[in-house]
This record gives sequence, structure tokens and C-alpha cells, in this order.
Amino acid sequence: MGTQLGALAWLLVFALSIKLTIAGPADPPSFFRQSAESARKSKPNVLLLRAPSVDQDHASFQQHFQRAATLRRRVLFRRQDSSTDRPSQSSTNPNDKIQSLGLLSGAYDVPLNLSSDPTQLVFVQLDTGSSDLWITSSDCTTRQCENDRVLKFDPLRSSSLQKIEVDAGARLNLTASSFGGNATNSTSGSLSGDGFERRQSSSEGEKAEIPFSIYYDDTTFASGIVVADNISISDLSVPQQVFALINATNVTLGTQGISGVLGLGFPRGSVVSRSLLGYEAQIGSGVKTLPLMTSLLQTSGESYPLFGLYLTRTSGRATFGAVDPFILPTAQERGWVEWYDVYPFPSGDTALPANDTLNIDAQALGPYVQWVLPLRAAGIGGVPATLTRTYQQVAESPLALIDSGSSSIIGPPADVESIFAQIRNSRHVGGGRFVVPCDTTDRMYFSFGGSNLTLLPTDYIIGPDVQQPYLCFAWPAAAQPDATGVGWILGTPFLRAVYTVFSIGINDKEPPKIGFYPLRQPADTTQSSVVFAPQPTAELSSFLAQATSINSVLPNSLVSLQPASSVAYFFGNATATPSVGVTPTIVGAPSTYSAALPAGTGATTGGLPVIASSSKPLPVPSNPAATGGGHGANRAVSQREGHSMWMLTVLTVLVVVVLAIFV
Repeated sequence: MGTQLGALAWLLVFALSIKLTIAGPADPPSFFRQSAESARKSKPNVLLLRAPSVDQDHASFQQHFQRAATLRRRVLFRRQDSSTDRPSQSSTNPNDKIQSLGLLSGAYDVPLNLSSDPTQLVFVQLDTGSSDLWITSSDCTTRQCENDRVLKFDPLRSSSLQKIEVDAGARLNLTASSFGGNATNSTSGSLSGDGFERRQSSSEGEKAEIPFSIYYDDTTFASGIVVADNISISDLSVPQQVFALINATNVTLGTQGISGVLGLGFPRGSVVSRSLLGYEAQIGSGVKTLPLMTSLLQTSGESYPLFGLYLTRTSGRATFGAVDPFILPTAQERGWVEWYDVYPFPSGDTALPANDTLNIDAQALGPYVQWVLPLRAAGIGGVPATLTRTYQQVAESPLALIDSGSSSIIGPPADVESIFAQIRNSRHVGGGRFVVPCDTTDRMYFSFGGSNLTLLPTDYIIGPDVQQPYLCFAWPAAAQPDATGVGWILGTPFLRAVYTVFSIGINDKEPPKIGFYPLRQPADTTQSSVVFAPQPTAELSSFLAQATSINSVLPNSLVSLQPASSVAYFFGNATATPSVGVTPTIVGAPSTYSAALPAGTGATTGGLPVIASSSKPLPVPSNPAATGGGHGANRAVSQREGHSMWMLTVLTVLVVVVLAIFV
């Protein structure tokens, strides 16, 4: 009997050991997790980079470097650290909001609530470089949509969703690209002609939904249909706001923790707004066809039609209707914000049919397309670089897009080469990419006609090369200018060095403007020794110790930089060319607002509205992509539970067999 019991005990121990062996890797003990974390901290992060290529484009730079954004150490400066402790005298308009932002893989995101019964939460990337809102549908079946950590909008659960449909004979098809996109349709005429009047008529015949597609330079895309639903952001609601509901995409939603993109640009830059001109009678007057931010600032009763962005390496804040009280607590500091008029684009095209959107959009939506400014100067340590305008028809200075949706700084080849010529031992290594000595302490600066806005090396350095760690990749990168005349893209490396305020303008009173407040230098001085003071080596060393290493193959010889190619100007056949600063908007805030922003380049005013100092930023809800939650995590738990149940079954069978044999 002892032998029998011994055999039984041995079988029990054997079965339990099998169960523990299988369960172990799925749920490692705490000391194992700590060891892995320690190993990750001691090993430098490495970003794999393709060999340099002479034809690398804007999107390629973003794609390679964006994944490293969250791995780099946050570098705080005294002004930012102390800002939360300063007193504030501020207004108490309940419609002015301050919202915390999420950050994952270089994308700054904001939560949106869609529909009203029930409300559905999604996260969208904030993008001042585009104008359309698109959100992934639960009907999306492409591989990127199958990521369970991506929150998707379920149209079947929304009682307020409305499909946007127009006369089927128009065969309207919306395609977005770098200049806000375009649309094709079968109607003819102009804004005041017979074709446009047919758009305005309420069709009694067959209607069809409107396809939507957007394509990016890195071959990613999103496609779906145009719909409308109730949308709220930071407790501010817009009923029946138009957006694109996406059912196919290859955008890496899960990596960035987003469900789509919220374009913060102007109505004329929106393919949806431009293409639905004249169809109001068919889709219903209650549907908001302008971009979400325009609709919000027109109707929500904020103190002023503006929004502000404060971005850091780990998070950020957005404000709506007033400025951030933690950055600009006093009237004196608000008076140090310098304002610049947004560049108005030409309109019309004599070579296109009269009913093409390029020939009717500016009449209805005004001349403003993107958050673009003429860039007056740039350089290193106070030494100016040589900047050239991209086209003779454009302003004398090159044009720069202020783009929160880009994790890069990009400029025309000749301009970028002139900037790096001021950094000793810097060189071009191919594909428009430059490296600098990692111990560089010189500041880079950009100016729009007022103060010089400086970036520290910790802002413009990307990371050291793996093989030659004394050389660091740095922004800006060189790339071909856009055919619209935009030669520079100032993305988040620039935006983290300034607090930026965007005003959409007031109808017939005030043009759109951008305000900058420097975060890397005292705002109240122009003394060169202060503005261009080298960064302390201790700060730079600390940053480099945690910076992402880049695995590239640096050439052993000098690589020439390909000059900008000659591309036909997009507005070569324009019928109207407005001037900067003298053209008010016609789709901004209602004229009931009083114009409060100063006129002139780099002008200032202390009369900006500020959110109450007692206000706390609205928190970012839990994002499954960041926390590891979502249905994917639930399935993982179920799989582990399944292994446990299977082993328990095996154990039970073994016990029964042993008892049957020996007892």
C-alpha cells in the first residue's frame, strides 16, 4: 500500500510540475519582471534605420524617427518647471477648457466622445497640418483595425448617426491629399451658375453615400464614407458634425494608440468641407460641414476663437477659447506672445472646369488653407542661414507649415545645408539627413519677423549613431518643397520649444493668426548672449545618456546633397492672390466677437483671455493601447485560464486513473 501511495504522490507532483512549467512564462514572478526592466534600462535603445537614400521623402523621416519619440528622456527647463506655481488672474468662462493630452509613439492624442446614446470614446491625433476628421469604424476589417487595443466607433450603437447622401447622379467621390484634397462629380457650373444651383436643389431622386479616401506620402491610406454624428471634446459638444468613418486603413493605429486623426486646419483645407459646398439642401441645414475645431469655436461660446498647444516629451495640454494659465499666468507674460498673420493662398484655376472645387472654394471658404507662416530667418547661434523662397509667385520668404501631426523638422535642401554649415564638423550622410557632433551646444533658431525662437540641442538632436556614437542625427532634414510653395515643416521638435496659440479669425474683422511664446529662453529679453546662450553640457550629457541610438550606415566620404527639383507651381493659373495680413476670414468666428489681437508682424497684446487658475486640466481617459487593456488583453487572460483548466483536467484524470488502479 505504501508503494501505491508513493506512486500516487509521484504522479501528483509530476502533474503539478507540468502545470507550473506552462503557467510560468505567461505570469512570471515579480523578481523576473524587475530583472527584465533593469536589463532594458541598462541597454541603449536602438532605432533601426534604412541605409541613406537620395529619394527619401517627408513621410519616411517621420516613420523612421517617430517610433523613438516615447523612448527619449523628457528634458525639462526651469521656466516650464516653475510655471505651475505662479499666481494667476484669470476669467471664469465655463466654456473655456483645458485638456490633458496623451502621447504614444510620437502622436499627441485627445479623447473624443461620439454619439449620445450611448456615448462612445475614441482617441484621435491632433494634427494642425490637415483639416479633416476621420475615425475608424468597427466595420473595418484590415489588419491594422484588428488590433484589439484600438477603440473603434460602432455605427450600429449610435442612434444619432446620419449617413451623408447626395444626388446619386453627382457621383461625388472625395479624395484627400497634401493640399486638402479634391472631389470629382458630374455636375457643371460655378458658384453662381446653373450647376451650383442644381447642387443646392433638394433632390427627390435616388441618393448615394459619399466615398472618402485619404492618402499619405508613406503609402499609408484610409478610406470609408462621410457621416455625421454628435461629437464632444473637453465637454464641448457639436451636434451633427461631419467626419469620415473609415472601414479600411493601413495606418499603424495600435502603435500610436489612436482611432483616427483630428485635422485642426481651415475649411478650405478640408476635402469634406470643400466638396459639400452647395449640397446643404440635400444633406440638411443642421449638419456641420466645416472642420470640427471651426464648428466648435464658432458655436460654443468661448472667450475667444482660439486654441493653444503646450507639448512636452511625455504629454501635453490643449486649451480651447483661452490660453493656458500655467504657461501665461499674468497679463505681462501674455503680452510677450508675438502674433503673426497666417498666409492666405491663391485661389482659382483658369485651366480647370468652372465647377471644380478650386474655382469655387475660396468664394465660400476664404483664402486660408493651412497654418502656414512666411519664415523670415533661421540659423545657428545667432548666425543666419541663407533662406530662399520656393517660387517667384510666393512671398519673398519661404513658407513654413506649423504641424503638430509631424514629429520632424524639414526644409528645402539649400536652406538646410546652409543651417548645418554653421555647426562645426556636421555633414550630410545621404537622403537629406545630417549628423552633428553629439557634444554640440549651439542653439538653433527660427524667426517669423519678430523674436528669434530658439531650440536647444536636446530639441533638434534625434539620437547618436550606433557605430559612431560621437555623431548624432539631427533636425532639420532636407526634402523637396511642396508644389503649393510650402518648403518648411516645423513639427513637434519645434512646437515643444514654444507655447503656440492658433486663432481662427473673426468674420470680416480679423484674419487668422498664430501666437508664439518661447519656452527655451526668457521671453522678455532680446540680448544675444542670453537668447543664444549655449546649452549646459550637463543637460546635454544627461539627455544623450537616455537618447535613442540610431542604427544606420554612415558613409566614409562626403555625400553631396541633391538640390531641390523644379516642380510646377500648384497655383500657376490662379485667378486671385490675396496679401498677408489684409484679408479677413469669412468662415471664422461670428462678427459678434470684438477683434482683440494686434495687427502687424510680431505684435503683442496683454489682453488675451486666460483660463481660470483654479481650473484643473481634464484628464486623459485610460487608453487600451497605452495600458495594455482592451479585448486583446481579455483574450490573453482567457487563454491563460484555458491552459490552467486544461491542466486541471489532466490532473483530475491522472488521479482517477491512479485511484482506480491502486486503491
